[in-house]
Amino acid sequence: MSKAPAVDYALRIIEFFSETQKEIGLADICNSLEINKNAASRVLESLLEYNWIYLSDNVQKKYRFTLKPFSIVSKCTPEYALAEMAENELHSLNEQLGDAVYLGIKNKENVLYLLHFDSTKEVRINGRVGGEYPLKTSAPGKILLAHGEHSDEFNDEADRIKKQGYSTDNEEFAKGIICIACPIYDDNGRVIASAGISSLTIYDNMNTLVNDKLPLLKNAARNISLNLGYKED
Repeated sequence: MSKAPAVDYALRIIEFFSETQKEIGLADICNSLEINKNAASRVLESLLEYNWIYLSDNVQKKYRFTLKPFSIVSKCTPEYALAEMAENELHSLNEQLGDAVYLGIKNKENVLYLLHFDSTKEVRINGRVGGEYPLKTSAPGKILLAHGEHSDEFNDEADRIKKQGYSTDNEEFAKGIICIACPIYDDNGRVIASAGISSLTIYDNMNTLVNDKLPLLKNAARNISLNLGYKED
């Protein structure tokens, strides 16, 4: 314990919220972190006051993170600028198609969503900013894998993805969900992110996704890249 125990408690509780990613109550914190009830209560009151958490279950007194922690941290990183540059293009695409549209970056063995616009259709695909999905079974992940370090067994697929300029997920991550994704380039011509569209098989198949929606996604990805200073050959 440092010389500022209240700060230690707050940091441990914030980490607990981040790692647990579900509703958390006072008893959960006290039991898991071995923090006394009074100290934990004071931290929760402060986090509520500063809008870091919200009361998601008023009966059982359960709490969840707001987006404020992500917003604060992301403003200190280049990824925040990337998300700002991409937001208008991807939001417009989401409004035009009604499909889930997102922006992802590589985070170890996963793709991490910096932006996610939920589907607006009757049967919806929902995701979240900060959500992570496996590189090898997600369309945006495959883009990042193809343009980065990958195992030899992925070489053929990586070559195909780079040649055609997009990747697909044909129900690999989840049954009934199909996806396409395109690369986002920076001013040095490096792939730093991927933009994607997800649909359900009750609305689309891979042919309609590639033939009808891929051109729109490619155009959005191109505009984002140009906004980042990318120069086309």
